[in-house]
Amino acid sequence: MASEQQMKNPLLVGRAIRAQLEHEVPKDLPLERDFREDSDYTITDHVQELHKSLCKDKRTLELISSLISHLHAFARETQLTHAEWTTAVKFLTRAGKESTEYKNEFVLLSDCIGLSALVDEINHPKPPGATDGCEPGPFYTEDAPTLPSGSSLAKANTQGESMAFVGSVKNLKGGGIEGATIDVWQADGDGVYDIQYPDREEPNDRGKILANPNGTFSYRGILPTAYPIPSDGPTGDFLHALGRHPHRASHIHFTVKAPGYDDLTTALYPSHSPFLGTDPVFATKKSLICQLTEERDPNRWGELGFKQSEVHGGRVWVWKYDFVLPTVQEVEELKKARAKKSKL
Repeated sequence: MASEQQMKNPLLVGRAIRAQLEHEVPKDLPLERDFREDSDYTITDHVQELHKSLCKDKRTLELISSLISHLHAFARETQLTHAEWTTAVKFLTRAGKESTEYKNEFVLLSDCIGLSALVDEINHPKPPGATDGCEPGPFYTEDAPTLPSGSSLAKANTQGESMAFVGSVKNLKGGGIEGATIDVWQADGDGVYDIQYPDREEPNDRGKILANPNGTFSYRGILPTAYPIPSDGPTGDFLHALGRHPHRASHIHFTVKAPGYDDLTTALYPSHSPFLGTDPVFATKKSLICQLTEERDPNRWGELGFKQSEVHGGRVWVWKYDFVLPTVQEVEELKKARAKKSKL
């Protein structure tokens, strides 16, 4: 174990370390045992003991200790080779280098191994009867306009067929929730989000809908179509190696908020869409798949808020769904029950 004087000795320590020591002197420990695989003191034991001696933050130590335990166990279980380790390191290096402001390969990878969905379920457990959630994805923006119920979210000439969404926000007892806001964003009829168009000047196919006092709301928009997640990087290669595809089913994203209730971020899917069972980011759930209807009577289009000249394809798709939110207290009680169960 080195003293501070030894650490600052030019004969023992190089210039770069001596410069760092001007700001912080690290704690050094003696090497008391050799670690060796197939012995009673392995590299795993040594790493864990070192962190336990040096790490001051209890939660950080808990997370890293568990991560190391599982990673080392994975290496032993699979008898990981140097070549496979090198491939993995190169893959993660690519993920970092190819990430951009609008395409984070690490987030995509987390999505495609189901980790993002798992973290969401852990942090937002749903009591029976509550609407299932999912991650928001990479296309959410903060600039969506706030609009009253009944508004149109799609600008004129937006690609796609007309759609009317009719919904409500309720509590677990079936009562309407007052003060609810429904943040909506989606792709257009070409499977493209507004931020993917280079000439975007203002938000399109997105908006924050203010529900009526009884929790009901509606809006007019465009029926979305399926689209692929970015697959030109390492995550795309990962999916290909596993025989999977990058195509997401048609869907609409929602974040529903109301005072005193747990925020809900989710997505709904039309039952006619392909790829419902092979979603690359594991966000589809049967409870979120909806049966849409087609309204072909022009007299009904007006009741849904459309002028006949606005309807293309001879129909308006009608999409209905009732969102059910638990209270913050109900979610906290569920979290405590789960935590207690996990410790048994």
